[in-house]
Amino acid sequence: MKLNILRRLPRAAAIASLCSLCLASACSVAATDSASTPEVVAPVQTYSLSLAQAMTLIETASASARAHHLAMSFAVVDPGGHLIAAARMDGAPFVSLDFARGKAFASVALGGVSGATLEQRFKDDPSEYSNVSSAGYYAPFLPGRGVQPIFSHGHLLGALGASGAPSEIDEQMVKEAIEAIGGSVTR
Repeated sequence: MKLNILRRLPRAAAIASLCSLCLASACSVAATDSASTPEVVAPVQTYSLSLAQAMTLIETASASARAHHLAMSFAVVDPGGHLIAAARMDGAPFVSLDFARGKAFASVALGGVSGATLEQRFKDDPSEYSNVSSAGYYAPFLPGRGVQPIFSHGHLLGALGASGAPSEIDEQMVKEAIEAIGGSVTR
């Protein structure tokens, strides 16, 4: 038994020495790295709305709709047309949420244009939209009023679409909500 313990001691001592050598080396490398590492780099600038901004847009537009005794739906998409947030108010038509999302997608898909521009382009040449109707990430592609792009310092951040009221009212509520968060509907 004593022999087994004696055999283990040199191995244990060797392992302990190796561990302390590795630890010392790691500490040395860490000290060298921290001395040569530049200061904290700022995160990459992104040009998209945050979830908090999207929720503020929806809450602002919903409050305006309630003040006018309307039940509407709202959808916010990022510059790539991906849905960030959406809401259908109690009593709003069930399909209105899909319409709001389809309007918002169409706005960003065509570079950040208003609903009025979408509607006019469709009137001028309806065939322009025949091939893109299924491109909306399972959302319809709806070129109509009730949507505004959201810009900040010339950058397209997304779009806010609305549905459930006459188009002019949809569009006015969307514009007011965008301006309430400090955004712009023009580049």
